[in-house]
Amino acid sequence: MIILIRHGEADKAKGRAIGQEDLPLSAAGKKQAGTLAQSLSSLSIDYLYTSPLKRTRATATPLEKAYNKKAIICPELTEINLGLWDGLSFEQIKKDFPSEYEKRGQNIATYRPPEGESFADLAERVRGKFQEITDKDAPTIIVTHAGVIRVIMHMALGIPLNNIFQFSPSHCHATILKKSHGKLCLTGFNIPPDAHKKTP
Repeated sequence: MIILIRHGEADKAKGRAIGQEDLPLSAAGKKQAGTLAQSLSSLSIDYLYTSPLKRTRATATPLEKAYNKKAIICPELTEINLGLWDGLSFEQIKKDFPSEYEKRGQNIATYRPPEGESFADLAERVRGKFQEITDKDAPTIIVTHAGVIRVIMHMALGIPLNNIFQFSPSHCHATILKKSHGKLCLTGFNIPPDAHKKTP
């Protein structure tokens, strides 16, 4: 079983394009992380992985305490690089990069923001590490980002990259993948933190 967790709410992120800008958790995000750890603490977990950014590491900290287990930091699980767009409001991006923003809408899979990554690039970055994790076939929690969860859905379930925005992971909500006949199956999506203890 692999549990994918999007980090808690980041501070001052609302309305902005946040990729690798290293924002801390907001007060609400810290509370979400605490609730998440409390509700997951009854599960038996062998591995805990996290992206190196502040918002994911702070989300993983209560889980480390709950499991008495140090999180493995994986740069491969960092959010997509948005280049010159990172940290800007979406309104500002539309104003300053109108033609580029239009191109992104036409092909979300391969479009790269100026000096940034495409989702195809992100998928390639994540692929090897995710395969390494799944090959262990052990109960695992991965604390990461919405973009990373989306490309994992692409890889695990065969969802076309241009369709990955049909998945909108919420803060500190869980996406659960389980192996069946050698393949990963989606058994839960966007499960809220206070419902995790009810998860089979």
